[in-house]
Amino acid sequence: MKKALLAPVLLLTLMLSAFRPFAEVEMIKKRVLSERVEILIPKGFEVMSEQQMDFNYAKAQSRPSVIYTNNKEASIAFTYTDNTADQDMIDMYADNFYKMYSKQYKEAKWFNKGVKEVNGRKIGFMELMKPELGHEVYNLVFFTDVEGKLLMCNFTCADRQKPEWEAVAKQIMASFKSNG
Repeated sequence: MKKALLAPVLLLTLMLSAFRPFAEVEMIKKRVLSERVEILIPKGFEVMSEQQMDFNYAKAQSRPSVIYTNNKEASIAFTYTDNTADQDMIDMYADNFYKMYSKQYKEAKWFNKGVKEVNGRKIGFMELMKPELGHEVYNLVFFTDVEGKLLMCNFTCADRQKPEWEAVAKQIMASFKSNG
């Protein structure tokens, strides 16, 4: 009787382990942009080299200030712009960025957009899947003002990796802290 019961229990255990959620990603605190911003970054993400950034952004109008990546599977880019910004302008930026992205990426699939408060600061965000170089890319773009200028952050990964990285991207956004 015990042997007869053992096989179904073992089979059920194997089936459940195959459907377990993705492993928890360990996060570590980083201070970026000359110590202006504190944010959580997945452990194992490293700063992309200048050469790799030059290659990846050769045709772009502007390139990020710093990018953390884990061998191209996923990345978080920080672009500290020259655009004037303060807390009162975040709603306007959110509307303008949504209009711009909607026009530029007509094929994009939108998940969410808006403005939320994170650690006492307004942060605008857009969450979407957009076509890029022949495949779909998941993006969580978030932005706020830091010392009177606009900071843009963009978490990206391939569409097939969205289930693994979406919660991590949102955790990164929720960890954002700045001295203003």
